[in-house]
Amino acid sequence: MDKIKFGAAQRFSYALCNVGMGIGAVPANVLLLYYLTQVVGMQPGVAGIVIALPKLWDALVDPFFGGWIDQLAMRFARRGAITLAACGGYVTSLVMVFSLPLIASPSQYAVVATLLLIAFSTSQTGISVMQFARASEMTSTPVELSSLLSLATVVAQVLSVVCSIAAPMLVVWSGSGITGYSRMAAEFGALITVSIVVFVGATRRVPVLSRASGATDLPLLASLRATAGNPAFYYLIAFIACTNSGAAIIFGFLPFANQYVLHGDSGALAVLEGVLGISALTGMLLAPALVKRFELIASLRACNVAVGVTMALLFAASFGPLWLTWAVLSGVGLASGIIGVLVQTAALSSTRTPLKSGVAVAIGFYLGIMLAGMKIGNAVGGFAMGQLLSLIGFVPNGVTQAPATMAWIRTGYTLLPLLFIIFAGLALLRVNLPREQEATAQVPGLAAGTV
Repeated sequence: MDKIKFGAAQRFSYALCNVGMGIGAVPANVLLLYYLTQVVGMQPGVAGIVIALPKLWDALVDPFFGGWIDQLAMRFARRGAITLAACGGYVTSLVMVFSLPLIASPSQYAVVATLLLIAFSTSQTGISVMQFARASEMTSTPVELSSLLSLATVVAQVLSVVCSIAAPMLVVWSGSGITGYSRMAAEFGALITVSIVVFVGATRRVPVLSRASGATDLPLLASLRATAGNPAFYYLIAFIACTNSGAAIIFGFLPFANQYVLHGDSGALAVLEGVLGISALTGMLLAPALVKRFELIASLRACNVAVGVTMALLFAASFGPLWLTWAVLSGVGLASGIIGVLVQTAALSSTRTPLKSGVAVAIGFYLGIMLAGMKIGNAVGGFAMGQLLSLIGFVPNGVTQAPATMAWIRTGYTLLPLLFIIFAGLALLRVNLPREQEATAQVPGLAAGTV
């Protein structure tokens, strides 16, 4: 079947799905722990568990759920309705988790927040699977696919930077407290809805393709056994999980570090988020040039070392003026942006490794494992944040913190992520892609000549 040709407007509309999910990720990744502890009044250790449990749940169900929802779409030859239903769950749960009513029992708070976050994360998986399938159905060649994914990544990152800057400001302008966070989430929810509705409308003419030849419906354990002969893929998933843990810790600790270590206000927090986001975007743009000059895995290893060095420098910069932290944080974002592009390319390339059993496992199964790895990383990071805040004697809503507590907060957003970066580097040392796979790997933006 010939693919329907899409112009620039339709391709941009496809990218809006990434934008919608990116908008929702900003408050969930950056403000949630701060909101649960400082606004709701939840104990930090409990808040960390509340954030971690839904992601661990998703890590278990994503391979099942991703395959099931893709089969459902193929059975009814419709992806739009499923995407809109998942969007409804995504937006509703986001708004509700930032609009928790005053409940006397902390345990009830924890249960309600956990259930809402499970709904939020599961809905996110549904949207991601539908979007990834649409990308394959809208393109005919790896070059076209890389170009489309590159556009979606860059557009989403640009608007995510804007939202990262706007989120803390919107909370203040909307009245702060529970009211401010609720209105911020509602405003973001409206933007998410518009973005995904436009995506669904723009891709409604794309035919839903049947299962690729050679892909086999295997039980979960059988699929795991079949892919056990692809160690490069699993080492890359370990790398993804470790880097996501480090990123979750950095984002989660930034509001606390801004208030208690750097002594900044909401405007300063917006600048911190903006610097990190803009530098990450710059890294995404530089990734094709880097991998064109060096090998894919070698480039990943070099950038991981660069992140580790800049995280150590960030600890030193926290004792200096605020602008020094901004400067060093830009280096973290630059290297992280490059990694974000290259690791996706490496992971997708590794799925082409022939399996010893000769079984062709569906790409959707690999995608489910990749999403599970990301969420495990986020869960570990969220749990580590909450437990560390609890262990160091952090006082929610405290105007100031004890000197020892502030010292640990300083360590929490600099040296603690560094440990996960080291673990990620150890996993990456075990990755060995055949040269022909590296040579044919399509880095987003490289093959098409655009980013």
